[in-house]
Amino acid sequence: MNTSTERDACTIEKELSKDELLYALEKQKEAFERLKVLESIINSSPFIALSRDPSKDLAVVFISDNISQFGYKAGDFTCKMSYEDIIQPDEREYVKLETIENCKEGSKYITLKYRIMTEKGETKPVEERTFIQRDPQGNVMYLQSIIFEKHGKCSI
Repeated sequence: MNTSTERDACTIEKELSKDELLYALEKQKEAFERLKVLESIINSSPFIALSRDPSKDLAVVFISDNISQFGYKAGDFTCKMSYEDIIQPDEREYVKLETIENCKEGSKYITLKYRIMTEKGETKPVEERTFIQRDPQGNVMYLQSIIFEKHGKCSI
């Protein structure tokens, strides 16, 4: 027996009026425009924006297009390679261990200095500043970083 109450509890539907729909679309358009401005600012700066998912072995969720300054395409990091692949091989373990340790200790921020390899094989010193985003229980949700080339010697 399907009562009206059961149907209403299982099916939540709301018909939007034309004005409500137009308002919702306008708000979505404004959000998209702000996102395009933010993307333009990031991609015209020397900073690379990077977001990684610690629950998926630090898989890249987002990397800004200006990773191209090192010869890579943003799309390379979603299917072909991981960010760790471009870290200088003898520094990968240091970067991974420091990241894991700071996440376990409850840190909010990490600053790391290391070297990456460009697509052409050159070595570049970089600094990574990472915000560790946590859920209300303190579990790490995302690592959100900016990475920029350090000019001069990189000391670890």
